Amino acid sequence: MERHEILEAMSELKLYGMRASFDEVAGKGLARRDEIYPLIASLIRAERTHRQARSISYRITGAKFPVLKDLDAFVFADTTVDEGLVRELATGTFLDAKRNAIFIGGTGTGKTHLCIAVASAVIRSRARGRFFNLVDLVNQLE
Repeated sequence: MERHEILEAMSELKLYGMRASFDEVAGKGLARRDEIYPLIASLIRAERTHRQARSISYRITGAKFPVLKDLDAFVFADTTVDEGLVRELATGTFLDAKRNAIFIGGTGTGKTHLCIAVASAVIRSRARGRFFNLVDLVNQLE
């Protein structure tokens, strides 16, 4: 099978990660005179990585965050926010217990930033989510 036939077959099978990394993996493998199994393993890893990245991107888009935020950008100093608790929430363990997380506080305390940061961390690691502010949620429930 020729190179172009292999690439065409990968496209037909929707193996876009493999297709994108084929030349690099094959070129390095042939230069090192690798066995066929390490080459195939590298291509499979590339496909898995590509699919995971697409899945995360799809879930982040589906969450409909107004903006993307992360925990590292939040300044915990000079706030009463419990950093340890927030970082624990970002692991998503509350989902295993089938619990919800509700952030309550005054205007400008960082609730939205922290909600988005926690939700995006959990979405990146394993879950799906959806962002609502209270007014929009109430309106949708009515």
